[in-house]
Amino acid sequence: MEKRFLDNVEDNATVQTWFETTQWKKGQAAFFTLAMEICLSCLT
Repeated sequence: MEKRFLDNVEDNATVQTWFETTQWKKGQAAFFTLAMEICLSCLT
């Protein structure tokens, strides 16, 4: 039972890391898109 609990904790940590990385990448992409829109609007 203890091993199963520790496996679940490890799995949860893996999922949390993946989620944080994915959210960071989405945030970076959104920031880049916004920056490009601002730059393009300044040129026109």
